[in-house]
Amino acid sequence: MTDPLYPFREGSLWGFRDASGQVVIAAQFDGAGSFSEGFARVKMNGKWGFVNTLGEMVIVPQFDQARFFQGGFAKVQQGNVWGYIDVKGFFVEKLQTNGFLDKTGDFISEKDYQQWGKPPRVDDHES
Repeated sequence: MTDPLYPFREGSLWGFRDASGQVVIAAQFDGAGSFSEGFARVKMNGKWGFVNTLGEMVIVPQFDQARFFQGGFAKVQQGNVWGYIDVKGFFVEKLQTNGFLDKTGDFISEKDYQQWGKPPRVDDHES
């Protein structure tokens, strides 16, 4: 088993470090999520894809949204289509929904989404 890697931010870009703080994957992504099952979601040019622990792009950024891998599958959105992909990036199930996701990645109704809302970003406030 490899040591866990953790996302870090350097300027406006994201990379990954090991537990000792050593950079393993240089900061080169517009966004990054935590590793799960050997893959981490990364954002480049407005789209999400997945890298492995060596920093190799194993699923090319092509998704508008992406969640972490669990049980060999990740929930993704491509255009108006939500579904699950396998570790090679192929859709294995497309979901018929026009719903919204909460912070855990579960589908919720538009009404629940409006009530849950999203906290304002720090840069949305005027000083």
